[in-house]
Amino acid sequence: MAEAPTSAKPRAFSPPNWLRTWRKHFNGQPWGFVIFRTARQGNDDDNDERRANIEEVIRRVIELPFARDVAQARKEGAVLPDDFHEARAKFEIRWVDDVSTDFNTPTTASDEDSLRVKYATLRPDLDPGLNWEVFFYASPEAVESFEKEAPTTDENSSLWRAQAPYLLAVTAAADSGLEEEHDEAPWFKPVFKVAAEVLVESLFDILNMGTPLQRITRHVKRATELDKKPEQAEQLQTEGLDDIWWSMHPSPERLRRRRKINSD
Repeated sequence: MAEAPTSAKPRAFSPPNWLRTWRKHFNGQPWGFVIFRTARQGNDDDNDERRANIEEVIRRVIELPFARDVAQARKEGAVLPDDFHEARAKFEIRWVDDVSTDFNTPTTASDEDSLRVKYATLRPDLDPGLNWEVFFYASPEAVESFEKEAPTTDENSSLWRAQAPYLLAVTAAADSGLEEEHDEAPWFKPVFKVAAEVLVESLFDILNMGTPLQRITRHVKRATELDKKPEQAEQLQTEGLDDIWWSMHPSPERLRRRRKINSD
């Protein structure tokens, strides 16, 4: 009597970069990002609810790479790595109230120097997987980007979109530490917009590698929302740079322009 055919064993899903990094450097430990938020002032239940909703939306967008991995594994009929769910559960957003601002007044924003001072006081107590040379700020304009763009943002959304929910990334140091004459000095941007959906999938690994900040910010514009001197913001050279950081690689638009120039 012929033996019944055995079903093929599902193949293992290839670990994404964020999981490889967590395994190698933070196995069993918390990892994630520090995000400053405007503080609640007074007693307004409606604003409390709005802020809670915004924070839930921000978390959903930041965690889209997890949902994308699960969906891709299901599509391939593959089995997720054994430690996938453990690593996902260890992911943390460390919210910090910026008490100098008022969530009830959404036009107010802090300034980058005061945020750096606050972040510096936190760093000695942060887990290694949350202690980066960059932290984040859910500024009024960033919150507005989530309210407008998050409803149409999911795991199937394409990258490099002109409009996307973003956070302000603020460098822990106010300058690059390079001499002014250094070729890479102009690349450094102390504040820039980052698409929230690439924090886990791209920026986490780049920061963990110790990539110099000026190389991370080479192709992105400096964000001016925290500038206290508007006349300086107007003088910034932004031609050819991207509004939102998606990757260290040149954007598709930049590559198209480069090909066009080379073909002329």
